[in-house]
Amino acid sequence: MNPGSLRNRLHYLLRMGPKSAKVYPQLIPKDHLNSRGGRVLTETGAAATRQTTGHSRSQRSDGTPVIEIDHVTKRFDDYIAVTDANFTIGAGEFFSMLGPSGCGKTTTLRMIAGFENPTSGAIRLEGVDVSRVPPHKRNVNTVFQHYALFPHMTVWDNVAYGPRSRKKSAGLDSAAVKKSVDEMIEVVRLTDFALRKPAQLSGGQQQRVALARALVNYPSALLLDEPLGALDLKLRHVMQFELKRIQRELGITFIYVTHDQEEALTMSDRIAVMNAGNVEQIGTPTEIYDRPASVFVAGFIGQANLWHGRQTGRANRDYVEVDVLGATLKARPGETAIEPGGQATLMVRPERVRVSMEQPTGDLAAVRSKVVDLTFQGPVLRLSLVAADGSPILAHVGTEQDLPLLRPGDEVFVCWSPDASLVLPAADIPTTQDLEEMLDASSDAR
Repeated sequence: MNPGSLRNRLHYLLRMGPKSAKVYPQLIPKDHLNSRGGRVLTETGAAATRQTTGHSRSQRSDGTPVIEIDHVTKRFDDYIAVTDANFTIGAGEFFSMLGPSGCGKTTTLRMIAGFENPTSGAIRLEGVDVSRVPPHKRNVNTVFQHYALFPHMTVWDNVAYGPRSRKKSAGLDSAAVKKSVDEMIEVVRLTDFALRKPAQLSGGQQQRVALARALVNYPSALLLDEPLGALDLKLRHVMQFELKRIQRELGITFIYVTHDQEEALTMSDRIAVMNAGNVEQIGTPTEIYDRPASVFVAGFIGQANLWHGRQTGRANRDYVEVDVLGATLKARPGETAIEPGGQATLMVRPERVRVSMEQPTGDLAAVRSKVVDLTFQGPVLRLSLVAADGSPILAHVGTEQDLPLLRPGDEVFVCWSPDASLVLPAADIPTTQDLEEMLDASSDAR
């Protein structure tokens, strides 16, 4: 390699930032790699970004932080959109930010992408502060709800647009570009459609083209802002599993913004639930569903019975006692300690509620109630009931529960295992109307 050519290529790498070093490791002279895992420093304007070169997909999926949100706050004049967000996202992780409209999830995503700057705090990409680095110099790509495909180009040409743009300056040969594009089109299962135009594709196929175009250069993270919102319900369900398959196959970090709880629960390794600019809880889908940290999380994720009550003390080492529904019931304590006599909220998921005509025996929490309404929902029968104190109870009755034909007005017993319940700190319980309004607002905001 002659000195002039070397200077030109290094100048290109410095100008293009971290993406070029990731995508074109062959352009980095060996004597410019240090001895610690093949990392180089590439200037990105406001910061020097440490960039991994030549790593395989499996090596990148090691759980080390790719994104660090370090006590980030974002203000728009007097409005605080995000308040002291503080969490990390690991390599190869499918991480979702979930919440109603106006909770701060999209603002957080835009700060990661570089479209907004944090008012305070820092955002680090692969260990380097990029809080003031412009979007085109960050090794992340974004897929929006509207895919912005080039209508005059074929699928193959759409995916090849990024590599071809770099090829002109970086001196890559056409064979390398063709290989990377062909591989990515195969990953998204569009090989048979490579010569079609976007108008000849379904909505799901168009979305996979947008994904392939964003992923072909192997960014450190892919940011997805409600990308399934424009698809019909059945296709959304199909694409949820397709997105997860693609993410697992490539091992690239996906950061996904949605207000749809089912999407987040289906695809995510971890979820950050946000409300009014605050991160309410971060955990796995199972943790957030079974052990929500607050009444808001319990009510927003899935359906839940939430009853106001008073914690009277401990039943034993594992359970506490709660006065609720006109009875004293044994329940599982939450993470937040509540003093004896303190106000509390008891949570039980509808699918954990059993219904019987006779009073249950054994170590179960049982309450007498009356049937108000019945709704057939395919795999379950949705029972609306009311307790003796007037509190509503929701039960999802499966076919395994052998019950006679019930009618409104019938008296029954509802019961559940103490392990199926959770005691949360007292808070205003969102009504069904509240939750519907939040979801409607999120849909309108799309």
